[in-house]
Amino acid sequence: MTSYNADFRRNVRYELMLGREASEAIAKFPVGYLPVGCLERHGDHLPMGLDVIKAHGICCLVAQVLGGVVFPPHYYSGIHLMPPERIRKYTGEWGNVYTDATAEASLVDTGRQFAIAGIKVLVLYSGHYPTCQCEMVQRVADQLNGEGSMRVIPFWEPQILPGDHAGINETALMLYIDRSLVDMSRIGEVNFRDHGWSEENSPRRATVTKGEADVAAIIEHLRAKIQAELGRPAR
Repeated sequence: MTSYNADFRRNVRYELMLGREASEAIAKFPVGYLPVGCLERHGDHLPMGLDVIKAHGICCLVAQVLGGVVFPPHYYSGIHLMPPERIRKYTGEWGNVYTDATAEASLVDTGRQFAIAGIKVLVLYSGHYPTCQCEMVQRVADQLNGEGSMRVIPFWEPQILPGDHAGINETALMLYIDRSLVDMSRIGEVNFRDHGWSEENSPRRATVTKGEADVAAIIEHLRAKIQAELGRPAR
């Protein structure tokens, strides 16, 4: 039993909608969700695509509670102006794919297409949240908001929850969203050194119950934001 009221039968994924079902859904409730994040190592117990898998799963739950359409997730990365030898070393270890500049241009262009499709409010949900990434997502939101055809809500979890990297919070969210993608037996001491976890935010303390409670908090936060931008109740 969840702690929030969701219609799990409602199809909210844009890519799975049938023909005019998509345009009808947008006309009925013109709110869209775009999950974004990077591909990188998250301990040894979580998938490389955790940031986007997590954001996409949560966006689907938000849409099943509040309404709206979830667009296909957008993977990006965060390699900055590094010399080639560092990029090779960095990608070899962590798996990043391409740069913030590529992502920023793509997200602005994609957002404009959503506005043309009839989206009035877009939740730009970044599952990856170091400062440079949040600043990039905020710039995208500011640019699209400045153009005036759609309102963008930039969101990342540390706005309301303690942030960590594959620690208790991200692990709990993933346990709740898709337990099959988590292997708690692979958490080792090398992961504590790599990620700087303490006992307080150790992923070993993560539970499905915590993940559900954190998702409920995200839903309520986004409900208020969407309602304020849309000017009417979000269910």
